[in-house]
Amino acid sequence: MKSPSLLLCAMALLAGSARAQDVYKCVQDGQTSYSATPCTGGQLQILEIPSPPPAVDKGAATRQQRVASQLEAARKKQENLADQARERAAKQLEARDKHCAQLRLEQKWAAQDAVGAGDRNRDAAQLKSRRAGERLAVECLN
Repeated sequence: MKSPSLLLCAMALLAGSARAQDVYKCVQDGQTSYSATPCTGGQLQILEIPSPPPAVDKGAATRQQRVASQLEAARKKQENLADQARERAAKQLEARDKHCAQLRLEQKWAAQDAVGAGDRNRDAAQLKSRRAGERLAVECLN
């Protein structure tokens, strides 16, 4: 049981060291030990400690945050433009529907006037009714 705890202690000591150096693993009478100096007897293994990872580039993180915020701002701007376009389209559709409703009403009134017109005004009222129907058909296609 001593060997795993000894191994953990040795690894903890090695992890604290930031510079690359040789570590010697000695196995003597079934006991394993680690040291910075070579063993006097028993089996010898030289363990290479990997070099520490490169320092974190704090400028890269700042650049990534800046790029991310720029992308987020561009996305929000694009969403706002799309929302504005949808609102404009809805207003235009509403205005067109209102205009077509007005044209239908005018055509209906002109048709009623043509039916109730006397002999003198009948031709003019029928012409007005026909033109109102044509205008409705051209502008509203319904």
